[in-house]
Order: sequence, then C-alpha cells, then structure tokens
Amino acid sequence: MDKIVVLGGYGEIGSVITTDLSETAKGSKIVVAGRNKEKAEAFAKSFKNPNITGKEADVANEDQLKDELEGAKVLINATNYYNNLNVMEVALASDVNYIDLGGLYHVTLKQLRLNKKFEQNKLIAVIGCGSTPGITNIMVDYGAKQLDKIDTVHIQFGDKDYTKYNYPFIVPYSMYTLFDEFTKDAAIFSNGEIKFVEALSGEREIDFPEQVGRIKCFYSLHSELATIPENLKSKGIKNCSFRGSWDPEFIKKVKFLIESGLASEKKVKVNNAEVSPRDVTVKMLNRFLPPTNIAINDIEFLRTELSGSANGKAKKIVMYCKTTTNKKWNIPAGSWDTGVPASIVAQMLLKGKVKGFGVLPPDCGCINPDLFFKEIEKRGMKIYREDEREI
Repeated sequence: MDKIVVLGGYGEIGSVITTDLSETAKGSKIVVAGRNKEKAEAFAKSFKNPNITGKEADVANEDQLKDELEGAKVLINATNYYNNLNVMEVALASDVNYIDLGGLYHVTLKQLRLNKKFEQNKLIAVIGCGSTPGITNIMVDYGAKQLDKIDTVHIQFGDKDYTKYNYPFIVPYSMYTLFDEFTKDAAIFSNGEIKFVEALSGEREIDFPEQVGRIKCFYSLHSELATIPENLKSKGIKNCSFRGSWDPEFIKKVKFLIESGLASEKKVKVNNAEVSPRDVTVKMLNRFLPPTNIAINDIEFLRTELSGSANGKAKKIVMYCKTTTNKKWNIPAGSWDTGVPASIVAQMLLKGKVKGFGVLPPDCGCINPDLFFKEIEKRGMKIYREDEREI
C-alpha cells in the first residue's frame, strides 16, 4: 500500500487535499501530519478510515519529519511557502517524491536549483501544484501545444461569493501569502525580460463569464512568472503576466492592516516581550476562516489567455477553469480548486503518469493535460476553451 504524507494536512488547504485523497486514493495509506498532534489525529479520525492516520511532524524538526516519511512514496507540502526549500531537502534526503502549492516566484527560483539533485536520485518534485499556480500552468501548457509561436500569455482569476457571513473578514487562504502578494513587487515578463512592478498596479478590467462578470484585476507576485517564460522560450514568448482579483472592500481592509503596521514583520516590544505584528495579526484573523456552520455558496474562474500563431495565422486561445462550492464537504471554490490538483498529481505520480525526474513545474509538459482535466472534471470542476479563432 503506497504511503502519502500530507504535511499541514489538517490546515485550510491541506484538509482539502486530505479530503480528496480520502475519496479517491483508495489503495493508499494517508498520513495527516502537522505540528499539532491532537489536531492531526482528530482530523484523521473524522474520516473513520483505518488507512488515514494523524501524526505529529513539525517542519522545524527535520529528524521528526524524516521519521514520518519512512516508507512514504509522496510528500505533499501544504504548509506556508516559506518552508518549501527545507521540506524539499528533507524529502530528497528521505528518497521521497515531493509536491507543493507554489513558491511565490522567488522561492520557486531557489527550488528549481535542486533540479539536478532530484534528477540524479530519480525523484520527482512537482512545484506549484495548486489552482494558480497549478491548474493555470497546465491550461497554458495545453494552449501552447495548439500554437506554433507564442507572443503573449496572461493569467487571471476572478470569483464571486454569495455566502452570507456573520464575520467582518473572511480569510481566503494563508494571510502570510496574501500580505506578501499585496506588498512585494510583482514580476512580469515584458518584451522578453523579467521586470518588477508595484504590487496591485497594472489595473485591467477583465470580462469573466456572467456569474462573475467584468471585474478589475491587478498584478501580484506569483510563481507562474518563474517558469512559464522559460518553458515557452522556444516558441518565442515575449510577454507574460499574472493578475488577481479581490473584492474592493476586502482590498481596503487588507491595505488598512498593511498601512497601519499590523502586517509588519519587524518585531516590536510589548510588555517586555518582542512580537511580530504580522504573526499576531495572522493569529487573530485565522479566527475568520470559512466557517463550517454556514452553507458556503461561491464560484471561481481561472483564466488563461494565449496569443500567437498556428499554421502561419494569428490565433488567440482563451481557457477557463470553473469551480463552485463543494457542497458535500462545504468547501469554498477557491480552496477546492487549490487543494484538489495536489491530490490528483500525487496519484498520477504513483501510477507512473508524471513524465521525467527532477524539479518540474506543471507547465513543463510533465503532466498530460487531457488526463489531468478528466480528473478535475470528476471533482465537479469544468475546464473549457472559450475562444480559438483567427484574428
């Protein structure tokens, strides 16, 4: 029985990964690992499945993590991207394949430097295997195969939440990552070069399907820019960007936290103790994770747009991934489409359906888009091509 370890497996996205594995990886042993032993064990027991167990494993304790990886075939890292490099090194030392949800560009570049080590050990590390990066990268790979030459790739996401919350603030995913996306300069690929621009600049109105409509999207730092320009270099790519969209009121609230210093990483002294305002703010805001006692009703679209040519004629390919709330588990669309890809790819890897060895971003051709899309659609998501027309 293959063993899959989900590090952070009871967290916001880790719990989604574990949930999908519980339903689809019937022939595997699943270990929910995290630094809180009680939470890991309680979440594992909630599935009432003897093949799902909870274990204590702290990313800061390499020996403990190595012990839990003994006999494992795949480690899915669902902890904050700050931990990616250290966790990858432990996976490498433990002779275990590795998957994560993204490195927010700069960490991704460092992860790619481990390619030779993974390759030499005949191991696979699929990095950036969530929604975006992840699904979007595979959509870009699929679209790129339809074009002989590529000039431009644009990636965006847009969503709409109809849920009636009683909270003043809802945390959509890791607030550490969100604060970084709102403050760190965004990478764009322009005229064949990587450039950095101010976070939330580059405002552009995008027409999403009618459930979301026309919304404003902004540049933010993302992992796709660390891999797609390089992997499409042979097709002549000159421009690439990522833009995200957030509700205007949500943006105001996050900006207030940042401008007031409550998202600062610089420690301050409080009653003879030094604390990080960001750590305190994240701890407090995590009270506002999507609640389990309210029926969630939302929708998200991931969008990729490729411009280039095929057979000597200019073409534009626009693709969408549509995700709605998982009603069975009451999981928000954005969490569902972020967690599911790691589960799918882990199972593809175990079946020998991930091509190559080394550190592999999903846009490099290591994952068969058709096989992946079929699995996505089994989970209630829909991937479709809106437009493939001559310009």
